[in-house]
Amino acid sequence: MRSTIVLVIRDPESPEANLRSEALGSYLRRLRTIEGADATIATAAPASRQAVMRLAEAATLVGDGDEVRYVPSRAARDRVAKDDDGGWPQSTVSRHRKLIRRSVGAIFEFPLEAAAGADEPASVTTFVTDWTGLPSSCAVAVHPGHPLSTGLAPGEHAAFTGRFCRHPLTGDLLPIWVGDWVKPEFGTGAVLLNPGHNLPDLEFSRKVGLPVRFSLAPKDHDGAPDGWVKPPYIKSGHAYRVGPAAEGLPFDQAKTVYFAAVAERGLVEEYTDSGMGTFRIASVSSDDGVEVAWDRRRRTVARDNASGEPVHLSLSPVLSAVEEHVRSAELTVVTPSTRVEDDLLALRLLLAERDLVPVVKTAPEVVVVGNAQLAKGTSADTPEEVLRLALLVNAAPLDTLSVKPQHIEPCERFLAAHATITEREPVAGRERSGEVSKAAGQIKALLGRPDLKQAFTQLYRVQKSLAKAESVGDADAVCYAALAHVLAGVDTPFDQTALNSAWASI
Repeated sequence: MRSTIVLVIRDPESPEANLRSEALGSYLRRLRTIEGADATIATAAPASRQAVMRLAEAATLVGDGDEVRYVPSRAARDRVAKDDDGGWPQSTVSRHRKLIRRSVGAIFEFPLEAAAGADEPASVTTFVTDWTGLPSSCAVAVHPGHPLSTGLAPGEHAAFTGRFCRHPLTGDLLPIWVGDWVKPEFGTGAVLLNPGHNLPDLEFSRKVGLPVRFSLAPKDHDGAPDGWVKPPYIKSGHAYRVGPAAEGLPFDQAKTVYFAAVAERGLVEEYTDSGMGTFRIASVSSDDGVEVAWDRRRRTVARDNASGEPVHLSLSPVLSAVEEHVRSAELTVVTPSTRVEDDLLALRLLLAERDLVPVVKTAPEVVVVGNAQLAKGTSADTPEEVLRLALLVNAAPLDTLSVKPQHIEPCERFLAAHATITEREPVAGRERSGEVSKAAGQIKALLGRPDLKQAFTQLYRVQKSLAKAESVGDADAVCYAALAHVLAGVDTPFDQTALNSAWASI
């Protein structure tokens, strides 16, 4: 039996949209179940510390305050940017593409001075968009949660890690710094500092005392004091003091020479970064939720309990995508349209993470639900089962729905009539009537599309016919019960096996 999970995403600001999404999610679970799947619905966050730790190992988690944010790995961003993550619906892909901020550049590799330990990389990589002044770069900076980071004390904005890496072009030793301004979601989460040819780098270097060197200067510059270069000297002039291969070349030609030299050493590759931001996946709570150790200096999950302090996290339902049983199941996602660009994109990136197992190769089915609200004149005291049915059967899932009294009344009558019908004892041994068989086939097809509005209209007619009849045969009763259960989630006197059998016979 195949395993199916229906994951429902919520909008914290729209109770009606949430109820509508949950109603549709429950309908899909009932449909999968009656079709023979082992179907479950997930509307809440996983209560799993292991999920947080697995994600912290596969990607980056950052937090500074009351929330924890997920930073997708470069591999996950690349998969999503290339639509190489299993064939998501085109409408979803189109909305996500608009959020991608592409930056063309290259990833340079800076080998660490000392041999790497078991829990750290052998080199630090930086994403660089402008390497016209590459030879004069003087340092590398990483974000506080980077594996090479030593963290920042409260109120501290930058700190030297005590580590050095080798410049891939010159072999110079460059210090590795931690900076709270380094964005973990951009490139590799590490940046190359070149204060002679970059204004923000110049400002940082003057604060902490890094050297300001130049590898670009005006043409025929001879180094005389009256012509000394004033920083920052950006994308102009000619290569200066860079060795015979590039010396004196215009800056754009020198850039090509630098790249070729580093590429020959296998320490650079062209790369287009696909920026998608960060995503809130947990909030810090006072005394409930999942407990993890938090490293306040590094602003991320602690590598071990001894280096952190306990905090409780309330997890987002999208974190379910980290769980192995979810990643291996047939997944259907129901989401309010307002969450497509944040929670659904976060879920998509989580499913695209290569270091989470099993690797997900097929995109889930996605059902986007339009906004919903109660129109003026609709009672806020309407029973939830009535409101859920009204939200389900009065518009297509993506359509915006304003629930009015004329939507509520048929649902109230339907549920009341259903209760009356199920109290009657069906007549045993009767075959299914032609009228019920014909209508049941049409309703089943409508439920599969799904066209729940038309399915409800036709099932309502069958219900009225059965209610008026002096007696109802057991074959008609169980057929109606199967359809009513799938559509409306109502209780019936028949067990799931009988309902499945009736559904299969339609």
